[in-house]
Amino acid sequence: MYEGDYAYDKKSGMGVFTWESGNQYKGSYKDDERNGYGEMFWTDGSCYKGEWLNGIQHGVGRIEFPDGRVKQGLFENNIFVSTETPQ
Repeated sequence: MYEGDYAYDKKSGMGVFTWESGNQYKGSYKDDERNGYGEMFWTDGSCYKGEWLNGIQHGVGRIEFPDGRVKQGLFENNIFVSTETPQ
């Protein structure tokens, strides 16, 4: 279920999408895709806060796992690649 802004019948701007599973995304959309800054919360307690591009984690972000582990840095195509961030 989506609650938020639309432009030309597409999710665009700020919004919240909640899946039937309970997972939830809160953040920016462009052309129906997660784009810009957003926060994803999974029902297992994991959460990602950071940049998105075309619906995937891409850019600077931070993911926290239920066991307390944290990965913070650069994500590319949904994969954590580096603790170094672009200057």
